[in-house]
Amino acid sequence: MATIEPYETKAGRRYKVQYRTPDRKATTKRGFKRKKDAELFAAEIETTKASGTFISPTAGNITLSKIHEVWEHGQKQLSTRSQRNNASSWRVHVQPKWGTWPVGRITTGEVRKWIAQLQDDNGRDTVLRALHVLRSHLDVAVEEHRIKVNPAVKIQVKREVRPKRPYLTIPQVNALSAAMNGDQAKTLIYVLAYCGPRINEATALNVADYDKDARRISITKAVKGPGEIGPTKTYEQRSVPVPKFVAAMINRIVEGRSIHGPLFTSPEGARLDADNFRLRQFKPGVKAAQEAWSTAHEEDERGFPTITPHALRHTCASMAISAGANVMAVQKLLGHENAAVTLGIYADLFPDDLDQVADALDALHARLSKPGS
Repeated sequence: MATIEPYETKAGRRYKVQYRTPDRKATTKRGFKRKKDAELFAAEIETTKASGTFISPTAGNITLSKIHEVWEHGQKQLSTRSQRNNASSWRVHVQPKWGTWPVGRITTGEVRKWIAQLQDDNGRDTVLRALHVLRSHLDVAVEEHRIKVNPAVKIQVKREVRPKRPYLTIPQVNALSAAMNGDQAKTLIYVLAYCGPRINEATALNVADYDKDARRISITKAVKGPGEIGPTKTYEQRSVPVPKFVAAMINRIVEGRSIHGPLFTSPEGARLDADNFRLRQFKPGVKAAQEAWSTAHEEDERGFPTITPHALRHTCASMAISAGANVMAVQKLLGHENAAVTLGIYADLFPDDLDQVADALDALHARLSKPGS
């Protein structure tokens, strides 16, 4: 049990609490001006020892950089891309600010101030990543019994007004495919726009994942990094339909090839690298399509938008909804975790039924308001 003893100082009487840590180490906490405060501290010590939540008053003196050494071990279960992004955020944003700080001195107010400063010079995704990295380090500090609670848990990052999501029209998809070099690149554009895979899912496809007779593509994996293939983003597997004209294009590029090889390949025959495709083929293809489009469609004020491969996934959703697909169908096509995610992203594309609701209520009111109703 903790004991309390008074002692004299030049400033007057003070109280000290003597207790043993769970590992039986004798410890003293001095400087209490009131005996009541010492009693409260002693009671808290005994309660946390009994509940297994005891944290030494000096445990928080460890720096965040020391916690980082433990945190790194937990990163190995993540994809190569996630590891790389987290490591970059630690090196660029988190370590310069917090690396030398004792974790016990990091407060919610200080974290909130740091986030506000980051937002002045960085996009929201960058700030969210930095906050995630700091928060996960402090989670380790809690798990290691260095601090009681994570001071970054309730910190939020302000939302940004995102630019309107770009969608291509069918003629623009045709123009983009025509601007690409080689049958494989042309086919990939149509697969992205009409089947909706993420680019890293498309480049992970093998010939065997394409069922020629059923006209289906089985999406079960994604490229996670150089030479690394793992589960899809949501860990879901799905089978997506392939329009006949896209199937005909796939049939041509896979003819005579082993079913065990990649569906989309580099000029050297290796699995197509998504980053190389973006830089060396997609970006030049978009630029060429924009130039051709502006020449052929001078009256089009909207023009041909500057897009990334992911915009073709959005285009797929847009075309499917325009064709009458419901929320559940779009969810299954794109592999979202649930329909709420689909609605959250594409709510603006689904038909607005509110006018129909108002008309129905108007008719109900008229019918039930008649005399004798």
